[in-house]
Amino acid sequence: MTISDYQVGCVIKTYMKSMKAKVKEKEDAPIQKPKDDVVAISQDGMKKVFYDRISEQVVERSKKYD
Repeated sequence: MTISDYQVGCVIKTYMKSMKAKVKEKEDAPIQKPKDDVVAISQDGMKKVFYDRISEQVVERSKKYD
């Protein structure tokens, strides 16, 4: 399948129009402070992460001594 220069040009023009519209929207919108993301991991989740890390270390060490 061949993509012509004309098709590529049309895609770029459409992309540029879309980006200009987004910039205008952002300029008109009030400035908002970024919100901090909060991540909460349950104790079961923390245990799983902890055990996964330990198992990775054990596997790495066992490969080292083989």
